[in-house]
Amino acid sequence: MRYGCCLNWVARGVDGTGAEAAPILAKAGYDYVELSMNHLMRLEPAERERVLAPVRDSGLPCDACNNFLPASIRLTGPDADHATALEYARTSLELARSLGIAIVVFGSGKARNPPEGYSLELARDQLVSFARTLDPIAADNGITIAMEHLNRGESDILTSFADMVRFVREVDRQRIRILLDTYHLELEKEPLEDVLQGEGILMHTHTARLAGRTWPQRSTPQLRGIFSALSELGYDGRMSVEASTEDLEADCAGTLALLRSLEKEYASRAAL
Repeated sequence: MRYGCCLNWVARGVDGTGAEAAPILAKAGYDYVELSMNHLMRLEPAERERVLAPVRDSGLPCDACNNFLPASIRLTGPDADHATALEYARTSLELARSLGIAIVVFGSGKARNPPEGYSLELARDQLVSFARTLDPIAADNGITIAMEHLNRGESDILTSFADMVRFVREVDRQRIRILLDTYHLELEKEPLEDVLQGEGILMHTHTARLAGRTWPQRSTPQLRGIFSALSELGYDGRMSVEASTEDLEADCAGTLALLRSLEKEYASRAAL
């Protein structure tokens, strides 16, 4: 597996991208960084180049992006504006391609949340339609969209991994796949067995410790169960730490050692 970090979660600079943390992650041995699309899209091209200089200098590739669509663009409800959303998607995915990004995470809870009283069934239909229209734009840019299940504190719709699996299978498009977020999974008390439903469509993963959404530092039954399920699926993709920290240098080193140890352990078990 390849291990990275969602830089916006460790941001200290005024631009909020977290790009200044890339050298620390490179020194610790991480494989890539995950950028925030929303933050990048707010920057003018010249400013974006300046802000991303620490990432380029670190030598780490930008494999993925999160924070796809801003809250100001509505995807569900009577005021849904898919035309504006698709135009934003075209521009942002072209930017992602120029940065070498392969995966764009589609969480965007505020954009996808239906207004109060609106039918969840109709909202889901709107999201299915949007995802299908998004597919060829992603394909044109060589990018896969990883749909993220969110917890009920962040979203009113698609709040379990199992439900997102059903959604992605209903969309049934090659460039629309699924992300597993271990934090949301644990917060929603979803059975670890549900992870196995992602066979063939799991494209990306996020992880964080449940307490405080911080960097995992010890082997827990939940985390061991995640690696067991990923091993059973034969997943060999990326895992980004999406967590906050007060001491990035110490936390990122400890977490990387833990994750690699668990991967090695469960890979060895699978080989028996």
